[in-house]
Amino acid sequence: MGRGQTPGKTTDTKPETVIEMNSTPKYLSALILTLVVFTNLVFAQVDTVRFNKYYFKKYWTDTKAIVTSPLEWDAKDWTKLGVFVAAEGGLLFADQSVANFFQTHRTTTETYISKNILEHFGAEHSFIVISGIFTYGILAKNNKSISTALLALESFALASLITRIPKTLVGRQRPDNWQGYGPFHFDGPLHGTSFPSGHTTASFAVASVLATQFRDHKWIPITAYSVATLAGLSRIYDNKHWLTDVVAGATIGTLVGNLVSHRKSNSQFTVVPFGNSNFQGVKLAYVW
Repeated sequence: MGRGQTPGKTTDTKPETVIEMNSTPKYLSALILTLVVFTNLVFAQVDTVRFNKYYFKKYWTDTKAIVTSPLEWDAKDWTKLGVFVAAEGGLLFADQSVANFFQTHRTTTETYISKNILEHFGAEHSFIVISGIFTYGILAKNNKSISTALLALESFALASLITRIPKTLVGRQRPDNWQGYGPFHFDGPLHGTSFPSGHTTASFAVASVLATQFRDHKWIPITAYSVATLAGLSRIYDNKHWLTDVVAGATIGTLVGNLVSHRKSNSQFTVVPFGNSNFQGVKLAYVW
């Protein structure tokens, strides 16, 4: 897997040396190994994630990376955080007007699509997409699809878990609160669940993984982020979240998805089947 923007400076993405072995004479295999090692021949891998103990270990290491990443931030990273906080603060003054606009421009068709299709991309439909990609990967023996599904599942889980922290601590009231609280009403820990939007976080957590894994297919990133954006807007349309809730959720989901997509999951050695018209064998990847 390649390098990408993450929350903080993740630096443990390691190169892989890929060695293809079959019935080649031992001396020739040794020669190939020597040439590969000493010429630093490396291949970017995006298809080595497997459903094994290293995959579950990745949940822990990625969570730790997210939590400790601020310790490695430099002035540029803190500036980006400051800009984001300032932007969110500015958008607070647009929350009410945006909510009013959506509530006064509702149609029967849009309401049905928002409530029954887009909203569910924060949970059920995201799992359907992940399951579909994983099933295709198994049936087609496509390692990239299998890896993508597993990465998307991890991103979904970690982003959703992380979102619970500000939701619990900030205690912002939702726009549909029966007491009619506005966007500036924050009650503190355990007294509100509006900020940030969990549905939006989950949607972008999955979308960012798909966009990263299939970045060579332009329509996939565009489609993934478009659906995630519509899912986020549906939360405003359904009067469940403020604009700033959705923006924060999209940011968290994207950052977590990018981090998950660019960190290794397997041990030092990975062995997967390999074959073409000339020979059949295995592919051995060593991470150092």
